[in-house]
Amino acid sequence: MRIGRLEITGGFFLLLAWLNYLDRQLILPMAAVSCMFHELGHYLVIRLVGGDVKLIRLTAIGAEMVVARPLNYWQEGLAALAGPAVNIILALVFCSWRWGAGFAGLNLVLALFNLIPVGRLDGGRALNCLLSLLAGPWCAQKVGEKLDVFFAALTLCAGVWIASNGKNFTLLLVALWLLGGAFKQNHRNYRKKACQHRRKPVQ
Repeated sequence: MRIGRLEITGGFFLLLAWLNYLDRQLILPMAAVSCMFHELGHYLVIRLVGGDVKLIRLTAIGAEMVVARPLNYWQEGLAALAGPAVNIILALVFCSWRWGAGFAGLNLVLALFNLIPVGRLDGGRALNCLLSLLAGPWCAQKVGEKLDVFFAALTLCAGVWIASNGKNFTLLLVALWLLGGAFKQNHRNYRKKACQHRRKPVQ
């Protein structure tokens, strides 16, 4: 479904229904507000650095923003960090009140999760931009591939430990998604490189 610049996929509605079914403590409304401010942080910084968001897509794995023209490395890095920064600010503000502790905790968890330096998350995007500026895109890709697998595996270990002790499988499922995404991206980069090696020069 598409409304103007907003596109909502079927996967997003399925995720929303599943989370609503599992929610017994009314956490979902607070999480939705936290995510809204997170994406608003991305959007505002993209506009501040001169970018133009032509489409916001809500999917089962979060929100994606499609810009009209590519941002440079420092612009993309700032935009990536803006979302977690907004959540950290909200956590610091609302932790001052007892009634806001839950909302503050949700924002802190959302910020820390997105700062994991894995390619598909904000932390991974920011790290890739920094490495590209310092050492070039090729070095950033090679280092990023190894870090993606390492941190995804580390998250998987944490997810297994939490699932075995607290019976909560959320982090475990997220870690499997991150690990699958890391291997998929590495395989895509390998195939792309292989195709480039096989390509014959034009006479």
